[in-house]
Amino acid sequence: MAFARVFGTVGDMSLVPATLHRDAIDVVVFDAMGVLYSSADDVGELLVPYLRSHGCVVHRDEIAQLYEECSLGKMSSADFWTTAGASGASDEEYCRAHRLTEGVVALLAELDATGVRLACLSNEVSEWSKLLRERFGLGEYLTDWFISGDIGVRKPDPEAFTTLCRRLEVIPERILLVDDREQNVAAARGAGLQALWFGAPHMSTMDQLRKELRPW
Repeated sequence: MAFARVFGTVGDMSLVPATLHRDAIDVVVFDAMGVLYSSADDVGELLVPYLRSHGCVVHRDEIAQLYEECSLGKMSSADFWTTAGASGASDEEYCRAHRLTEGVVALLAELDATGVRLACLSNEVSEWSKLLRERFGLGEYLTDWFISGDIGVRKPDPEAFTTLCRRLEVIPERILLVDDREQNVAAARGAGLQALWFGAPHMSTMDQLRKELRPW
């Protein structure tokens, strides 16, 4: 079963859309950090403190640059820990600090039960993404994962959305992206996708997101 709302421009995100087109969407695509997982700024909230606890003295700006390179697949997570000077750091230990957004599993289960296809498009390190989705069992609901560390491009680069559509074999207009960053939402809409800003004043919890997506 396919469904969707038609959303307005970025400037209209605080308004609840009035028109529901239940058969307009074949795939609902979730961002990871800030949507599936509760930390929207995983670098600042989780990664930097973890690195500091393992002796890293690299400046935060350099950490951000190293992270971006790793999240583009230009280095492995093992090389990232070494380059950052984090003695004894490991993927498994770092990923233990991540938490799911409250209510997300229940919402995914509800959407999955309708038969709509679920996927993830995220700017993320490949190794960490795999660990997290296995830890939380998200692969039971989200069957397609498009991680920047695997596809070599990050949102909001238009190529990220082109790659998404091509690999899903679905036209942009029939894909709904749920993302917590306004620039990604704007870029997705510019690429022809439907997009919803999770984090807007009326859209900051999974219950509120559910109300936007229901009834179907």
